[in-house]
Amino acid sequence: MRWRPHTDKDGKQHPLYHLHPFRYEVVMPAKDGRPETVVAVHVGFGMHCFTKKVEKGDDPSNRYADDREERTFDFERYEHSKRLRTIARELQQRQCAFAKNENFVCLDLTDANGERLRYGVFFNIKKWAGQGRGDNAVLLVIQSAYCLDPKKPDPCRGKIRFNVLLGHALRGTTPTRPKR
Repeated sequence: MRWRPHTDKDGKQHPLYHLHPFRYEVVMPAKDGRPETVVAVHVGFGMHCFTKKVEKGDDPSNRYADDREERTFDFERYEHSKRLRTIARELQQRQCAFAKNENFVCLDLTDANGERLRYGVFFNIKKWAGQGRGDNAVLLVIQSAYCLDPKKPDPCRGKIRFNVLLGHALRGTTPTRPKR
């Protein structure tokens, strides 16, 4: 999905081209008799990366909708979303964890200025075959990303490496979730 820019009440445009889909490649090293594999990672972004739930008192001029839902454009989420392309490309070097449902999470602990915060990046991943993509392609969708409330529990439910997630996606299997 290519998100259209948001225009605020003062007429200022907030472009969202940094959240347009993109593709990059990851090399999975040979392991356990499996050869080295180059994986095409196709990345998409959900609207929750730059919007929040509509709340009483939100400025109606900041409404943002697609064909499924209407939310409020969130300027803080928008600013942090500018780092999501880099975070997506770095998942192989970052610690990932299980989150609710079929999602996984990566926590980023600093902002662009080096200030400490807990920024949760929630994503899912699946094999993406067909249309000339080959056998080694996955679709990674960053569903949501936002600063976590320090008063709420950590969303992580057990660690998992990104290469393990890639392997499961390519095989069409599901990693075993940790017991609660």
